[in-house]
Amino acid sequence: MKRNVSVVCVLCLLLVLTTGCWSRRELNELAIVTGIGIDKIDNQYLLSLQVLNMGQAGSEAPGGGGGSSLPVTTQYIKADSVFEGFRRLTTKLPRKLYFSHIRVLVFNETLAQEGLRDILDLFVRDHEIRPDFFLVVTKGVEAREVMSQIVPIEQSPATALLKNLEISEKNWAPTVAITLDEFITDLMKAGKEGVMTGLQLNGDPQKGQTDANLKRVDPPSFFRFSSIGMFKNDKLVGWLNEDESRGFSYITNRVNASVFEVPCDSGGKAAVEVLRSSTRLTGKAPGGEPVITVGIAMEGNIGEISCREDLSKPETIYALERQAERKIEGFIRQAVRKARQSSRSDIFGFGEAIHRYDPRNWNRLKDDWDRYFMSAKVDTRIDVKLRRTGKVGQSFIDKMK
Repeated sequence: MKRNVSVVCVLCLLLVLTTGCWSRRELNELAIVTGIGIDKIDNQYLLSLQVLNMGQAGSEAPGGGGGSSLPVTTQYIKADSVFEGFRRLTTKLPRKLYFSHIRVLVFNETLAQEGLRDILDLFVRDHEIRPDFFLVVTKGVEAREVMSQIVPIEQSPATALLKNLEISEKNWAPTVAITLDEFITDLMKAGKEGVMTGLQLNGDPQKGQTDANLKRVDPPSFFRFSSIGMFKNDKLVGWLNEDESRGFSYITNRVNASVFEVPCDSGGKAAVEVLRSSTRLTGKAPGGEPVITVGIAMEGNIGEISCREDLSKPETIYALERQAERKIEGFIRQAVRKARQSSRSDIFGFGEAIHRYDPRNWNRLKDDWDRYFMSAKVDTRIDVKLRRTGKVGQSFIDKMK
């Protein structure tokens, strides 16, 4: 009995020692960073940090009249290193920067061409930063201009970029959402290079930094995700256009839903809605000659038609399926051609596929994979099934007088 009492007393003492919030940080003591832009000017980094204004963050969206000031503020600082810049900002802010809620990290195109590995080391090393935010590289615009924009609908421009990228990737094949941990993994893989989504700023960036961007039906400045940036190691080496970006997404099994047009036999076009798509990428190197097989199974619907085709006939559907297969194959061929000619960068993971399925021959190729990538044979096996044609079979256009 005495022994049990002693154990209980010891446990109670331990509970007293382990209670309390010894590492607490109150919300009114933190500056929550939601987005970061990085440019390089005169051999120094120009950091643009988007910080939540906690007094306005819970009010209505911009333009709704819910508060007297904007829900975010952007702070700028120059420094020799990113880490130094973060600490130097304490001379301008009354609160400690808190990085656990970063949504996007935006790089200037010129900086990305010079290389990103030294910058990314901090974001991987710091214990407070989670590696699940998106990486974006600007195209024809500075990162500081992107982080200075005031956007409608969403309170925080960084949140707007996050949601725009997520929705676009799920519904539009040319867009890809790349997180920090995914990009770092690609940097370390043998036979695989990294990519990032490109971001353009349309309109007048200066007007986008004022509340004029909220007071017009057609904002004078707005974001637009465009193209995919190809990397060689940690350096940006080229861009894929829209169709080439589609090909990349099909090869790497990133297509969730999308739309593309196919020609009709009788003239005109039909719009195919992609419902689901699955890609199996395999590779082998018999006799030292690499062969890549891209197997794609896709299901879709007829979303729109502008040609005189009777969709109630099975042979019409079969013909459109074959056209869709040829269209996807064309996207793939364009993407592979561009990656070879423009960057010599295996962004598709062809080398990784050979490593996975034919490791013995991969050991013979890996030291000179850049050369083998240029000559690797790419076979496509595409199977498209069009399941539905909507509420009607034959278009009303044929019945018009």
